[in-house]
Amino acid sequence: MLENILLDDPAQNKLMLFKHMLELDRGLYPIHYFEKYTGFSHIKTANLLNQMNQDLKDLETGYVLFTEKEKVQIDGNLPKFHSYQQFLFQSSVPYRVLVATLLQPEMDLKDFGQQTNLSQSSLMRRLKPLVAYLKDKGIRLNCLQMEMTGREALVRIMYFNFLWMVDFGTELFQHFENLNVDLNALFDEDDLAFLKYVEQREFTVYQAISLLRTQLGYYVDEPEINHYFYPTTINGRFKQKLAQSGVAETYQEREANFVSYMIFYWPQYFSEDDPRLSFVRKNYKNLTTSKEKAKVFFDKMLPYFQSFSRSKQELILLNYQTIFLRQELFDGKAPKNLDFILESLKIQHPNYEILHGHIASAIEAEESADLINLLTLVSLPQVERSEKTEKIKVGIIGFPNHFLLYSLINRIEDLPFVEYSLMNTASKEKYDAVITCSNSLVPLENSNYWIVEGEDSFDATDDFLFHIFKERQKDQKVHLNIG
Repeated sequence: MLENILLDDPAQNKLMLFKHMLELDRGLYPIHYFEKYTGFSHIKTANLLNQMNQDLKDLETGYVLFTEKEKVQIDGNLPKFHSYQQFLFQSSVPYRVLVATLLQPEMDLKDFGQQTNLSQSSLMRRLKPLVAYLKDKGIRLNCLQMEMTGREALVRIMYFNFLWMVDFGTELFQHFENLNVDLNALFDEDDLAFLKYVEQREFTVYQAISLLRTQLGYYVDEPEINHYFYPTTINGRFKQKLAQSGVAETYQEREANFVSYMIFYWPQYFSEDDPRLSFVRKNYKNLTTSKEKAKVFFDKMLPYFQSFSRSKQELILLNYQTIFLRQELFDGKAPKNLDFILESLKIQHPNYEILHGHIASAIEAEESADLINLLTLVSLPQVERSEKTEKIKVGIIGFPNHFLLYSLINRIEDLPFVEYSLMNTASKEKYDAVITCSNSLVPLENSNYWIVEGEDSFDATDDFLFHIFKERQKDQKVHLNIG
């Protein structure tokens, strides 16, 4: 998660305390209360609260954490959790260093230390999580020189992800405003025509990063990307700006193509009338390896999408092709916003792990965890939507332990492909599967059943139900040929 990359232990502890404060009833709370909650010493807890009080002043919220009696007041006017989290991200050492490498390239770690009153050893320690994350993506941060190097396309994507996740590029825009450069002037009507479902600011952040990196002599060089289909009119003013900055014509085209790639071929598509799709369809007809992999995977997932229209199925296939193409281009190394939110997504969507396991078994063994996560993330909403009408019917019988039955029902309710009901031995209703604690209780009409032996067997129960679902769908499977 982003917190683990950017925030040190004190900052994470402050965030934990702040989240707890938002859950408290209004009133005055002694430091001792928070000491008991955190398990920290009185001094450590008091220091964290004092730092939070100063943070809220710096945020200019007008909120005073401490009363005159040295008690913490909770009155319902605390800022939103996201606002405080964003403040901590923005003020963290790793983020300040990352931004400085882009906006203040003349600065080195010694200068940064003098500016922040932090020793070099302290700075290096705080930068370790960021350095490790970047290394995993094939990017090198030279801490002493505060210089970012690596495959330039990946460096650009990395910058975008951090800037976008922390403040949607606000600091980047402020930097150009201070230089009297209006980034919005890089657009014209030809550009906007293709941004019906794209945030204009997102497009601009990519352009701004390009302007800054080319000034340092770093250029994107991705031969395959240069051969993709893009509107001939897009990025016209952007290329003019590059020319004014002294960028050679060859590199102007490459830089513009990369920005276009990030707008046309990086994101997932959600609407069938997206104006970018005509170019994507035309381009994807020329794909070979990645196209075939996407098609094979799509066929394996097709049972989920039987009730979808042909155009909706095509959109899903195009999204799969985007993922496999990205994997082919960047060897699974590309930084993603998903890197920052994956764990929270798993918590928010209990079905994630179930679908992840199925997808992992559906694709080739050598494929990366990165690819499996991407495919799961993109497939999950579609699977959940399709399962509103396409479910297997499961009967539950023979649970002498009501606590076990309750736990099982809670578990099954999180499976998007299951519709369950309680049954008895006299039931004449036909079920796709029966869950029980004893096979002697299963009616003769129901041959598919599973014996639950306790909560430890719930994972195996999930697997059994998913197998039944897949078998039920096989007879209905229809192959779709697109492009």
